Amino acid sequence: MRTALSALRGCLAPLLVHLLIGVPAALAILCTRWYIAYGHCEYDDLDRRDLDGCTYDQIENGGFALIAMILFGTLVLLLLLLFDVLRPLYRGRPLAPRLWTLPALLIPYVVYVTNGGW
Repeated sequence: MRTALSALRGCLAPLLVHLLIGVPAALAILCTRWYIAYGHCEYDDLDRRDLDGCTYDQIENGGFALIAMILFGTLVLLLLLLFDVLRPLYRGRPLAPRLWTLPALLIPYVVYVTNGGW
């Protein structure tokens, strides 16, 4: 029983860090989904019927969504690079516990979607 608890203790810190990194990852995913759905809208598309009736709000928010997607995506990649690759290599620790908990990044996004989010 002690070996199982010690193994879980070794994965607890990476799990919590990945859950925290999952918040900006969820924001990046949401910005990406919005941009895929409405990022094609331009002012010339307002009169066209084949583009799902683009609105002024979608046109004006397209640039913001693209910038937010790039910034949040870059932040997530930098945090993962620092926490999952550079820090363990610098300290000489194994990468396995951090890689086992890597799917926890998606938990904040899954919780948002299952609670009726977009």
